[in-house]
Amino acid sequence: MPLPIGRLFAVAILAPATLLAQASAPARPDFKSLRFDESWSAAQRSPKLDDAIKAIPLAPQLSLTLGGQARWRDEFVSAFQLADRSDTYGQSRVQVHADLQAGDRKGFNGRVFAELRDAQSYGRDLPGGARVSDADRTDAQNLFVDLGYQRSFVRAGRQEVVTGRERLIGVPDWSNTRRGFEGVRAVLVRGPFAIDAIDARPVVVRIDAANRSDTSTRLVGAGVGSAPGAKALARGLPATWQVYRYEQHIAAASVTHRITTGGRALWSLPAASATAPVLSVELEGAVQRGRSGVRALEAWFAVAEVQAQWRAVRGAPSLALGTDLASGDANGADSVATAFNMLYTAAHAHGGYADVIGRANARETRLVGTWSPWGPLSARAAWHRFDRLTLADGAYTKQNTVLRAASGSTARHVADEFDLTLQYSATRHLRVIAGHAWVLPGAFLEQTPGGALAERWAFIGTTLTF
Repeated sequence: MPLPIGRLFAVAILAPATLLAQASAPARPDFKSLRFDESWSAAQRSPKLDDAIKAIPLAPQLSLTLGGQARWRDEFVSAFQLADRSDTYGQSRVQVHADLQAGDRKGFNGRVFAELRDAQSYGRDLPGGARVSDADRTDAQNLFVDLGYQRSFVRAGRQEVVTGRERLIGVPDWSNTRRGFEGVRAVLVRGPFAIDAIDARPVVVRIDAANRSDTSTRLVGAGVGSAPGAKALARGLPATWQVYRYEQHIAAASVTHRITTGGRALWSLPAASATAPVLSVELEGAVQRGRSGVRALEAWFAVAEVQAQWRAVRGAPSLALGTDLASGDANGADSVATAFNMLYTAAHAHGGYADVIGRANARETRLVGTWSPWGPLSARAAWHRFDRLTLADGAYTKQNTVLRAASGSTARHVADEFDLTLQYSATRHLRVIAGHAWVLPGAFLEQTPGGALAERWAFIGTTLTF
């Protein structure tokens, strides 16, 4: 049974994690989703126990950093995908990496980064069983070489890629098998500006065989924007901004050439007083052009979000109000396809944690609150409302497939979702997470064929990072 195994997993890792925490200093580099973005150069001068495997000096200007992560998650779902299907199952994932670095980040530098991942699924009896997003034999998650100068680099090999808020290209960490690409990425940083270019193919996960790049799909693109940590160029301009253009070519039975052009901007507004909130405003939008088979592509998406954070209040609560809009297909039989494709999004991070309703042909309105009432404990609550933009088109999944056909319905309201998640940091290395989501069907799902039960989904898990 998954739940007892999950409990045993938590107990098994609690003791070593606690020992590591006792030797940790409060101000340490944060563990990051992309482990190759961590900087451990200061660990060479640290006497802490858990720094013993960080920045190990091998020779002058040569060091080796080791690390990894182990996690377990139990999931419980009722009315999966709004139908009469329920299940309880477990998932585990282990990742280990080695980072060999040469040179100095103030000048020329190089590195070889290798990360292995093993993902397993236990007892999943829902349609599809253990999917490629759930399980994969031990395989390379990252395996690349960097050559760089200061913060600029050229990276070649298998690698994870994140851009912006991961609405179009990201790493879905919730997925047991994180997305990867094989190819070349180049980042040039000069002062407040950065250029980011990529030419790569997505990695195809094969549960019982070695993963490989998708020879039928290629992503080529570039973005120009602000460098990490750069300040606004002038008063009133966003501190964080980027314009981008990505070309996706899929040589399947019906050839698709999709060009996505857009931009993102984020303004951070200082608090008006010691007790006033810090405000941020984010805008992002893109259009898609090209062809898919005999149909021309003409699609778009737009995002607007305002967030307030009360940093002077205990736990620094925040509240965000936002909306996402993406076009749907006005007429599936004509010569123009107008449904927006979300490319390689980090799907779980957008549009509700239950991962039921996708962002194409939708207006998603959301209200998200976060709070850390007690140091190790943080909470997040969210409400999402989904409405169809184009009545001639149906509702989509987060995988860009049709969840429910329009079937002649004139109802716009697809569903509401309510999420509640908790995270407890038992130590610097050990984290416990739990959450619950409710998806309540709207008039559209209730009026169209396919069933419209309210879905309930919950999870509990542990993660050890070192």
